[in-house]
Amino acid sequence: KEVTLVAASESRGFHELPLVLFAAMITAGGGVGSAQLVCGLVGWTGWVPTREVTFIVVTLLGMGLLSSLGHLGRPIRGHRALHRVGRSPLSNEIAVVGAATLAALSAILLPAEGPWGAGSGVAYVLLAPATLLAVGFVYRLPGQVTWAGLAPFHPLVLGLGFGLMVLLGWLPEGVQARGEFLILSVLILDGVFVWDRAKRTWEASGEGIPVHTRLMAQRTSALTLRVLLGILLPAVALLSGWRELATLSLFVNLFLDRFLFYGLAVRVNTEAAVMKAELALKTALSSSRHSR
Repeated sequence: KEVTLVAASESRGFHELPLVLFAAMITAGGGVGSAQLVCGLVGWTGWVPTREVTFIVVTLLGMGLLSSLGHLGRPIRGHRALHRVGRSPLSNEIAVVGAATLAALSAILLPAEGPWGAGSGVAYVLLAPATLLAVGFVYRLPGQVTWAGLAPFHPLVLGLGFGLMVLLGWLPEGVQARGEFLILSVLILDGVFVWDRAKRTWEASGEGIPVHTRLMAQRTSALTLRVLLGILLPAVALLSGWRELATLSLFVNLFLDRFLFYGLAVRVNTEAAVMKAELALKTALSSSRHSR
């Protein structure tokens, strides 16, 4: 094969952009719903979300589903993925995300004071954490070592941090300080997840084939930016009273995080081993010719 590692990466380009948009928007929407569930469990809010919160969730989940159509070869046949619910993580993801979106949409369309409207609101709140877990576990694949470990649970942490920041302004004044403490705790937990990813990325880069070699070469800068945008900036902004900046930073970070999730992927399998051997052989031959 007349191919090198860099040429293979460049020829593919970054085709995962629709997946980045889908994952980021679904994580945002599921995160707001999950934050509502947490606030309801600890007694900071009621179990039934307000229409304003529901509108945010519907918008985010709906935009996520629309962006996913860009990754489907034949969108009109997308419903066929539901045939393997319970057996396929991808089918489970589509089913849970679809159910959460439908429940949130029903909560908007049905009268809020009626049992069906309130029930739909509680339903999507209960489905929200499952949505975030489904988004994470669909990428638990053999050979993708940077997607192992804590990675499947990362959307749950990311979404919860963003969702709590969104709901912070709606919390009663007496519990807002506790809400800020909870957000800071989630940001620290996010730092643990980022550290785990960085560790796996460095270890895997010498064992397998990076999917995007140019981005992998910039992994130190990329992960540093991820820490600054997703942890340090929102923490400083929150403590300084700039909630809008903290919310915006966490929202943009969702896209950066998922971009790096796909961009820093490393394959460790038979194909990767063969490609590395071919590259090493060609490098050795090239060095031998130059030395002559």
